[in-house]
Amino acid sequence: MTKLEGEIIRWGKLLFERRLISGWGGNLSCRTGKNDFLITGQHAPLAFLTAKDLVRLNSDGKPVKKVQRASSETPMHMAVYAGTEAQAIVHVHPPMVVAFSLDHDTFVPVSFEEKYTIGEVPIIAQDTPTVTKPERVVAELKYHPVVIVKGHGTVAIGKNFQEAFLLTDLLEEAVHCQFAKNGRAMRGDTQADQPKQVSSQAANSRHYELFSKAHMTALVDGANGDGEFRKFGGETNLTTSLTLHLEEKNAAWTVKFVDGEITECTESSNGEFMISGKAEWWNAVFSNRIDAFLATQQGKLKLKRGELAQLSRWYKPFQRAFQLWQTIPVR
Repeated sequence: MTKLEGEIIRWGKLLFERRLISGWGGNLSCRTGKNDFLITGQHAPLAFLTAKDLVRLNSDGKPVKKVQRASSETPMHMAVYAGTEAQAIVHVHPPMVVAFSLDHDTFVPVSFEEKYTIGEVPIIAQDTPTVTKPERVVAELKYHPVVIVKGHGTVAIGKNFQEAFLLTDLLEEAVHCQFAKNGRAMRGDTQADQPKQVSSQAANSRHYELFSKAHMTALVDGANGDGEFRKFGGETNLTTSLTLHLEEKNAAWTVKFVDGEITECTESSNGEFMISGKAEWWNAVFSNRIDAFLATQQGKLKLKRGELAQLSRWYKPFQRAFQLWQTIPVR
């Protein structure tokens, strides 16, 4: 038995012990090389896996040993590997998550830990026993480490099985907390679970070039004109400077905050904190595809200067600012 085979067997048992799967549900896979993969076999119970239940796949997703049958979800796994940087995939059927997904189109965590680690989780429509159209799953996994397939289960990716497992476990716990918060076992007021929307007055029909002077001016005006941003900024004594850096153009803007108000925005790179990233990820942040804190946590955006723990003390005003900034279209 190889080390990776032992890993899959161990995590399968742990998923069962945590009641994230039952019966013959779920499937696991990982990369074993650039174009080689290992996946659980068809109808293989994750709680009782042996080396014989594991199937090696070639670059086309076909079993190396033709007598073996890979999981029916193999096409979805292969699509995820092709479209993301995943090294391991955990696809299971957590009962709380499945129940929640039946009546919702997205999941918004309750606690700051959950918001910071998994962020808002998309719920993808599903009407077949297996994921026959993985394109939407792949598209969402580019911006979210875990997604929910409605009435079906979760798909989590990571650099290893531990990361994908922890995301899956945390999501199930987060949904459990949501049910407890709402004081119900199954159904409830959907509106109560949705994030507070930014006023439509903040929206702007004009599209701005990313990180242009006009774009930055719109960001400043949007934040300073919002009562909630200034309230949260005042309560947390938001006084610092933050540099936003666009890697491809080496463009940098530094925004200065004093007592919850933006007092200055200059084309410079001397902020106390500096967040840098490629245009793909900045566009995703400003288009509300991914939360800015989550993008930084995942390494899509990089904190080049300062400590994330220090920046996190201003989570509420910064989260509000990015909610406002996401209403300002970019191109």
